[in-house]
Amino acid sequence: MMTRGEGEVGNYRFGAAAAILAVAVAFGGGCSTKDAKNETVATVNGDEVKVVELREFLGSRGGVAAATNIPLEKKKEGLDRLVAGRLLAQDARAKGMDNTDAFRTALSGNEKGVWINALLRKEIASKVKIKDSELKDEAKKMRGTDNNLSESDAAMRAGQALAEREIRKIEEDLIAAARKDTPAAIDMEAIGKIGKGGKVADDAALATVGGEKITYGQVSKVLQAAAPGPHGAEGLLKNPIAIQRVVDREAMGVALYSYAKKQGLDGSEWIKSVRAEMERAVLINLLAERVAGKDVSVTDKEIEGAYVEHGQMFVKDGKKIPLAQVKDQLRAFLENAKRRKALDEYVEALRKKAKITITEGVLPKV
Repeated sequence: MMTRGEGEVGNYRFGAAAAILAVAVAFGGGCSTKDAKNETVATVNGDEVKVVELREFLGSRGGVAAATNIPLEKKKEGLDRLVAGRLLAQDARAKGMDNTDAFRTALSGNEKGVWINALLRKEIASKVKIKDSELKDEAKKMRGTDNNLSESDAAMRAGQALAEREIRKIEEDLIAAARKDTPAAIDMEAIGKIGKGGKVADDAALATVGGEKITYGQVSKVLQAAAPGPHGAEGLLKNPIAIQRVVDREAMGVALYSYAKKQGLDGSEWIKSVRAEMERAVLINLLAERVAGKDVSVTDKEIEGAYVEHGQMFVKDGKKIPLAQVKDQLRAFLENAKRRKALDEYVEALRKKAKITITEGVLPKV
């Protein structure tokens, strides 16, 4: 499963431990409305999967508009992966993984993301209102540029476009309000010094937002995660543009969190639903790491076999790339394949013991 980005606000989201699986966080859940988004498309041992979550997983931002451009089979595949996530999270709880230091540490590290996403969810639910007149006008424009587009398809696509536009505006307004409420003081001199090769301590503050400091050490960790490997982040760590972007993004996150804390969300359905989803994401990650752990062995014989089988992939300028040059790449590929297989087999075993109900009639509404 993959977590889909939600623009600038939503990209400041859960930083759960790296794993093979992640969970999609749907923005529309938890509110009662006549919209199909709150209908149940599946239950997994009594745990409901709503239409909004599947829409979000399939790329419909906020789950506001139906994913009309997605074939039914793809919707089924997406639902299958969400069901797998439910099974893994439930099994992790049954194993007591929600009462571990790793779980608590992940929750603590994701607290800002919970509040920010809860605020965005609340804003989307209350402010995304598409008028019939706007829908008709947008659909008319779309049919004007595509004569083959039916009225129903045009209306659906128009709804998606208008919802996306409104969500973007909500994000922009939230960022502006948060930055105004908690402005950041960025030390451009220190960033410039780093760019010129000067030494700056890890605990040096590159920005101050409210009472919180953003240090060079924090920024370095973000850049290293963006370019893993022994030498991947070397250039970024001295690049003032890259550093400033990370500082600005972290400052935005601090400001949004501070702003969200002032919006009366404590104890609300928004906080409860987002926190529940975040907990599920952490549990999935923890169990996936245990089931498909890092201790996977790949033999030289397996690497050689993969090199022969996929020989067409290792050709450059008409010449075969020597095995020695791609051996590490192939090893990593085969290790990941084994981890995926182990996890798939584990999920399949959970399916056999689970009570899963799929409401086929709801799928077309997704």
